[in-house]
Amino acid sequence: MENKIDRGGISLYVVAEYLFIENFLINYAILQSTKIITRTKTKKSRIFITSTISALYPFVLFFPMLSFLTNFFMKIIISIVIVKLAYNSKSLSLYLKQLSAFYVISFVFAGASIGTYYFTNSYEDILFKYNGVNHSIPMKYIFLGVILGGIMIKGIFHYYQEKVSKEKELLDTTIYLNDQKVCFTALTDTGNSLIEPISKSPVFVVEYKVIKGLLPERLKNIYDNNREEDFTALQGAIEDVGDEIILRLIPFKAVGAKNGILLGFRPDYITVTEDSYEKIYNDLLIGIFNDKLSHDDQYQGLLNVNILNGGDLSVKEN
Repeated sequence: MENKIDRGGISLYVVAEYLFIENFLINYAILQSTKIITRTKTKKSRIFITSTISALYPFVLFFPMLSFLTNFFMKIIISIVIVKLAYNSKSLSLYLKQLSAFYVISFVFAGASIGTYYFTNSYEDILFKYNGVNHSIPMKYIFLGVILGGIMIKGIFHYYQEKVSKEKELLDTTIYLNDQKVCFTALTDTGNSLIEPISKSPVFVVEYKVIKGLLPERLKNIYDNNREEDFTALQGAIEDVGDEIILRLIPFKAVGAKNGILLGFRPDYITVTEDSYEKIYNDLLIGIFNDKLSHDDQYQGLLNVNILNGGDLSVKEN
């Protein structure tokens, strides 16, 4: 009697393990796809942990007292929490974008699973095999649907990127100056064609908070006190820093805004990572912008396409 095997317990354990693994894989695929579509930067470990937690949700079915968690409104609340855990976005607009993408991708995967199932089975098989009653779709069709849905999403995403946003993409960028560097994300933008009138160098507009660590104290005091439009203060800073950093005054004008002056400096060089290559550029100026360029913090610089299209550069594969 002591060696008797509880086959019912083993069967339940196997079912639970299978249920957990399949839900983890599906949740991970949805969250990873959402990350790619929304261009969200988050650690893989965060998505892994969130997928693990969300894979426990189906187990509420084993506890009648928790059945209220399966109603429509609780599912909405749980999905909201899942998206927050996975990406922890500080911006409401970016969070809503992530949540919308999460729902769309979930529906695409679900639709592809159902479509795969019904297209690969005859009506007679479905009707007589399951006696015409409600039944769950076999897991192999769900996985096939996730794969098919992933291929569809990838195709649509690449089409959109190439046709609609071909000249607007986010790139990892690093600025080097006096043995220091700062790394951030920049947006390539055809609307940014700003050049410095004397040297004709293209201008890379970057948020002050990103490059603050590269600047002399005299310049930091000007921007920290919001005196960047004080021409006298800027002129004094140019004279004060001397050869420590090469500064230039850059006139600009923008649609719907008054004309103004940007203070710019010449870096040693910058690197831009694109696909599998790191490209190096040195014929440019960095324009200091004392405000946010992106309301959802997806990028901190506007990369003049003239920089990418010209100048001396060396290319090395990462």
